[in-house]
Amino acid sequence: MTQTASTEASSTALPLVAWSHVWSPLVNAELRRAAWEALALPIDFATCEQQYWEAFQVGSPRPLVSLLLHTTLGQPGSGAREDWLRVMNHLGLDWSGAHLPPDHLGPACEIYACAVARDEELLSEELRQRYLLPWCDAARERLKKAGSELVFLPEHFKEDLEVA
Repeated sequence: MTQTASTEASSTALPLVAWSHVWSPLVNAELRRAAWEALALPIDFATCEQQYWEAFQVGSPRPLVSLLLHTTLGQPGSGAREDWLRVMNHLGLDWSGAHLPPDHLGPACEIYACAVARDEELLSEELRQRYLLPWCDAARERLKKAGSELVFLPEHFKEDLEVA
């Protein structure tokens, strides 16, 4: 990979790292707000924070949209997790500290960002087509059906995935 290609791959991976901070429940409020601002999302996080938590993290009896990819996509969890663990192994990634399942959208964005930054085009495209874009479509439909103003989140996320 040339220096220019490496720089381009790294810069397209940065929004994906910001998205990992948006989706992860392990990220503190300051980091989530900073990621939200860096992504230039159309509604200020403070304005929709309660709705965000209910829609994606702690809704009752469950969140409107699961951040576990396999759940939202109606797939077996073991297969999806195995796919993401294999990708991590291929990229030489390892867990450190507290962690979420590998098919949770927070770590999945980090894993995907790493694949993009390393210019793993086939791997990136497979993850995007098999998991990430279908999640965006399903999330958008669920939010739209519920009348949630947060429908912009999967739409903007999808835009960044298509650029990466």
